[in-house]
Amino acid sequence: MWRSTSIFIQISILFAIAFASFLAVALFYVKVQPRIESIKQYNIIVAAIGKIRQYNASMESIKNFLEEENFYEVPITDYIQEQIKQEPAPHPGSFSVSVIQDGNDIFIVLRTMDNFVVYQDPIAFNWSKYHMLTFIGALILIIIYITLMKRLMPLSHIKNELAVMANENEIQLITWGAKNHDEIGELVREFNRSVEKLNAVSEARTLFLRSIMHELKTPITKGRIVAEMVVDSKQKQRLCDVFERLNSLIDEFAKIEQLASKKYMMKKTEIPLQEIVKEAMQMLLIDPNNNDSIIFLHSNDLVKADFHLFTLCIKNLLDNGIKYSIDSKVIIESSGKDLIVKNRGEKLKLDINEYFKPYFKDMKNPLSQGFGLGMYIIKTTLDTQNFELEYLYEDGYNQFIIKKCIVENFCRLDNMTKG
Repeated sequence: MWRSTSIFIQISILFAIAFASFLAVALFYVKVQPRIESIKQYNIIVAAIGKIRQYNASMESIKNFLEEENFYEVPITDYIQEQIKQEPAPHPGSFSVSVIQDGNDIFIVLRTMDNFVVYQDPIAFNWSKYHMLTFIGALILIIIYITLMKRLMPLSHIKNELAVMANENEIQLITWGAKNHDEIGELVREFNRSVEKLNAVSEARTLFLRSIMHELKTPITKGRIVAEMVVDSKQKQRLCDVFERLNSLIDEFAKIEQLASKKYMMKKTEIPLQEIVKEAMQMLLIDPNNNDSIIFLHSNDLVKADFHLFTLCIKNLLDNGIKYSIDSKVIIESSGKDLIVKNRGEKLKLDINEYFKPYFKDMKNPLSQGFGLGMYIIKTTLDTQNFELEYLYEDGYNQFIIKKCIVENFCRLDNMTKG
């Protein structure tokens, strides 16, 4: 709980505790210290009187001493009289000196066997000194708190700038506190240097990928032109399909590059699931009229998603489903708001998250084919749309479930179900 609290709140709480503790100690000191010093002062006088008595000074001599010290005789109060009665009376011909405290007032009592006289010091205790010390101490604490909060204030501005970057999916240089010569300034400058390096690497990667895709597009276009010149219609169609597939892969990599660089502008709309599956089948070069691989059980569902990203996800799910199925078939169905793509085959041996890594391959089985970028693309496209992917294995079927992507049932369109 404490670790998750804002550092500004923590400092404010600690300051409040320290300030309250200081005031408590100061008030206690102001209340107790006057009594301590008064008692000390009177004890010194009593000790002085005691020394005078050692030289057999008379009671009149002690009275003269007290009057010289500005003590004056006061009437006897009930409290003083009660305290005197509790003390033993002096022997005949002698006298005693005692100190009695009544609240903040301290009295010196000179007592004989038959009589007693009470003296009080006229000097009032100086409270202003302690009040001033308390005020100065409180002021110093407040100044320390304000100074500390002002020194840490750049952290709040830096947090706000980072939050803006997170919302905009764009890393930028931090301007606040960059010129400070403290640890916060060093942190900002190190962050900015890292941002500059990341931006340089990102620009180089983007330029490299775009150059590769451009260079690949050129031979694909030329190959497509040459394929159109083939006389044999069957061979011509095969060549055109191959080049169309290659061109589709290039476009797919372009979308992945946009997702990786956070530059893809996602747009969610309500789309019939049948249109998405039809587009995915075209990307896989599967003829809907001659389809023995994909079994579409629910063609009347409506999905709210980004058409291009969701189609790319379904395309890779279908591709993997057909490729790793024992009967080369994949089933598409829905359950409530969840979309299920499943195939018959062996259960995945490792945790599903391991397969989301690019070019994942089971190191314990070097002969395994691996999933390439397929599962990575599926995971990335779904994460971008805030969809969750769940994996289950039941009754010999691998089930990949896209959670809460279906909005509602939609009117039935063309029947693509075949199986």
